[in-house]
Amino acid sequence: MSQVLTEKYRPTKVTDLVFINDDYENKFKSWIANKALDTHVIFYGVPGTGKSSSINVLLNELGIKDFIRLNISDKTSIDDMRKIIDYASVPPLNDSFKLVILEEFERASKQAQCSLKYVMEQFSGWCRFILTTNDISKIDDAIISRCQLYHFNTLKFDEFVARIASIISQESISFDTTDVIVKYVQTYYPDLRACLNAITQHTVDNHLVPMMDTNYSNDKFTQVLTSFKSSDLTSLKKMIVEYISSEEVVLFYQFMYNHLEVITADKTKWDDILLIIADYLFKHETVAYTDINLAACLIEIKKCL
Repeated sequence: MSQVLTEKYRPTKVTDLVFINDDYENKFKSWIANKALDTHVIFYGVPGTGKSSSINVLLNELGIKDFIRLNISDKTSIDDMRKIIDYASVPPLNDSFKLVILEEFERASKQAQCSLKYVMEQFSGWCRFILTTNDISKIDDAIISRCQLYHFNTLKFDEFVARIASIISQESISFDTTDVIVKYVQTYYPDLRACLNAITQHTVDNHLVPMMDTNYSNDKFTQVLTSFKSSDLTSLKKMIVEYISSEEVVLFYQFMYNHLEVITADKTKWDDILLIIADYLFKHETVAYTDINLAACLIEIKKCL
């Protein structure tokens, strides 16, 4: 493979996108036909379901040149917010409107969200906002009320399998048996991007290496599950930062649930471990620091082994 699969097969036009219903598809097409967004929008849903790809399609199809695009995970200072406000306050020079794209907006502080809600209203005559989030519950209600919401659901399992199989076929990637592909799908569903990245990583001389053959040794989630039992707190914290991004925490909980055998071969422990996972996954939605919550989950699992 000469190109990363997630980039090679990233949608570039509206016909490349998979919509969850006709209303969403018709809305996107109306924006493109009118060469304008008629409102601020929020794209929300779990990682790997097409939020950023949809923005890329809109930028391409609308031909917008006057825009800024920031990931809020590393743009949270007051100065960053001021730059956004300054940009939004000035009318566009050539285009009919300008665009502010703020990804992972759930990471914006309450103060930042409060300051932007007035900007969205005050300069809406020429500036549109597109916000993306993995967790809409962390977005201020006043922001939500100013936007149209578009939920990016996970692909249905059969569609997910079909997409992976289609890409493998187009790339002429060989594999020993269909079970090889099944293992990748089971491990990474519903994150299509993560699944394609894993396939890219494990394809050698255009042959897909079975995950079972390597005992998941190349999989970062498995590295955590096979190492945390013998790690002290300092090592555990470092491992979480290195192997699990904030967008992948929920996927990691799901991975633990699907692969209890990686944590321990003692099936008598699985019920207790599952209850711990469920408890900390529930807490994940309300805690301020999800990495601390995950570390606590792993420590509690270790204590029950």
